[in-house]
Amino acid sequence: MSALIAAALASVWIIPAVSGLAAGIVAGCFGGDWGLALIAALTVGAAVLAYRLLGLKAALAALAAGAALFAYRFGERKGAASQSAKEKADADRRATARERTIDEVRNLPDAELRRRARRWVRDDR
Repeated sequence: MSALIAAALASVWIIPAVSGLAAGIVAGCFGGDWGLALIAALTVGAAVLAYRLLGLKAALAALAAGAALFAYRFGERKGAASQSAKEKADADRRATARERTIDEVRNLPDAELRRRARRWVRDDR
């Protein structure tokens, strides 16, 4: 029992130090995403505590669980960024097409413009 308490007390300063180091490294590597850094820090802290209290198998289990959560959040973040880029490109294409159409209509002779306007009015009904 005293060995368990001694290990917990010795881990008190190690866990925050290692977790903070891991968080800083991860935040720097992943563009300042502190959500991922927090997951990495908590994973490392849990692994260190599990190793000190329960052994290597528990530490590896904590690392595996943290890595799975980290991978899920990282993939979710990348997917959201990819979707946002696709939506922006689509909006740009539509704006370009709209501008091109407006320019074409401006350059039409008056008779052609009136004919197209009548067709658009009929299509809207």
